[in-house]
Amino acid sequence: MSAALEIKDLCFSYASHWTYRKTPAIKNISLEIKKGEAFGFLGSNGGGKTTTIKCILNLLHPDSGAIKIFGTPSWLSSARSSVGYLSEQPYFYDHLTVLEIMELFAGLIGLSRSQSQVKIKEVLNRVGVFSRSKSPMRHLSKGLTQRVGLAQAILNEPTLLILDEPFSGLDPIGRREFRDIFMDLKKSGTTLFMSSHVLSDVEFICDRVSIMSSGVVKGIFNIHDDTVFGAGYFELSLEDAPAQAPQSLLADEIKVETLAGRTISRLKFKERAAAEIALAKSLQQGLKIDKFKFNRPSLEDIFLKLVKMDASS
Repeated sequence: MSAALEIKDLCFSYASHWTYRKTPAIKNISLEIKKGEAFGFLGSNGGGKTTTIKCILNLLHPDSGAIKIFGTPSWLSSARSSVGYLSEQPYFYDHLTVLEIMELFAGLIGLSRSQSQVKIKEVLNRVGVFSRSKSPMRHLSKGLTQRVGLAQAILNEPTLLILDEPFSGLDPIGRREFRDIFMDLKKSGTTLFMSSHVLSDVEFICDRVSIMSSGVVKGIFNIHDDTVFGAGYFELSLEDAPAQAPQSLLADEIKVETLAGRTISRLKFKERAAAEIALAKSLQQGLKIDKFKFNRPSLEDIFLKLVKMDASS
């Protein structure tokens, strides 16, 4: 079985209109996205994410390399017919209504009038803007425009959905609703290729992620692989504890800080057993427990580490 998306040795450079000097934007990117998986395409601003997406969609022509969508070269329109795309800043003819915009896209993908009426109502209800069907696009907020953008992206029931900053402009309710839609699409077998700076949502939705900086993929990680994110540690926080009390609990690391007039002693333990013994002793001694929890390195931790390493090199 072919992959949903294959990118091999992709390179792209921008040329200055004044000097025609080329500036590399993408440098030998290679990725393989499996059918049915959700893949997070992460990176710093200006790292080359949107440029890569435009190359996939044949909106930009790479200097070298190959891109295939379900085994078919991406420059063929037949390959892209199975793709849905939500851009970072979707733009629509602002004098048209939401319904007229959707009818336009329905015509572009070849739906008949009877098919489009049913399908448009379905997707507008799904993204929560059916009640605004008769509203001109210029009257919609950024968040509502984003919802229309997602509606047109899933109108053709894509097998590959490409999302460039899909949570842009959404309030917390909108973010939750979009996240639920993406999870439903993933469960139905749709492959998701998502670029986003909302790392908490990426970590929730995606199976794997790549992190890109300065046009280069710095790493590809399985979200569910503990060997990638590290084993984590247990943290016991004590409030206004006597000076010697934390020392007697045999923590691997102790940090004391003052917050809003309170002295907080943060004790870190590599092993669960040692942490639980320290917790039991603290309770026996009548110490005030501020917090006891397990901390696991997050996707944000890895992202910041790789991007900072790249910036300093």
